[in-house]
Amino acid sequence: MIDIPPLLQAKLDAGVTTLCWVWILTRRDGMRFGFTDHDQALELEGVNCEPASGFSHGDLRSETGGAPARGAVFGQLDSSIITCSDIAAGVWDGAGLVLYRVDWSEPSLFWRAFTGELGEIRYGDQGLEADVSGLSARLNRTIGRAFSRLCDAELGDARCGVDLGAAGRRVEGAVSEQITARALRISGADSLDASALIHGVLSWPGASWPDQRIVSARIEGAAQVIELEAAIPEGVTPGQAVQLSVGCDKRFETCATRFSNALNFRGCPHMPGNDALIRPVSARR
Repeated sequence: MIDIPPLLQAKLDAGVTTLCWVWILTRRDGMRFGFTDHDQALELEGVNCEPASGFSHGDLRSETGGAPARGAVFGQLDSSIITCSDIAAGVWDGAGLVLYRVDWSEPSLFWRAFTGELGEIRYGDQGLEADVSGLSARLNRTIGRAFSRLCDAELGDARCGVDLGAAGRRVEGAVSEQITARALRISGADSLDASALIHGVLSWPGASWPDQRIVSARIEGAAQVIELEAAIPEGVTPGQAVQLSVGCDKRFETCATRFSNALNFRGCPHMPGNDALIRPVSARR
């Protein structure tokens, strides 16, 4: 049940039109930031809320039973608060979010409409979109390792053990053409097989842009044509240096053949699946 202050309820009953939305985000490091769709700054709960921030929310859905409330928020990337590099580094992962309805003519009158936290954050040339879930979503989180046929290590980390700096696992190149908002033609990088670059990483030597995940790659003539998971940063021009690193689809076969790293595979490749239940008896021998 939403607790609305009596004075504000009286204004609502009288048809008040001085309402706005306010979002307060609390990062895991304790830093708090406020945003509002009002055209002037507001102070709420001791937080200065930025005006005209470009923040908005989609439908917030709450169901009966144990299912957590879910929704989404949308916003513009800001060079001083929410940056691409911070998102890529996970600074905003799991940030707490509280949504308020506020009477901007008297900000002391407000009610809390939603409490939750940010989930996956996607960003591109139009801004960011973040999934939002209610606090009860924490009860659905997996604690510990989940058994899977796929590896749960990250390529190159301590559990994986693969040396990404070894010969044949990285290649230098240069941007020859930007094809779409997420696709580039890269020259000088055709020494690596295109299939090995899928799930790999593109980095920008000498630039401050964050590394970006490669979702597809193919060879066209003497160039690699790659598609990135996120939009290409503004300012990328022909001749920009890039570095491409091989990727891993986390299958045992890839670990063994591409990286000769089967001993460090962090999955259960021989775990029986549902197909084991429906195979004919003769095939189980």
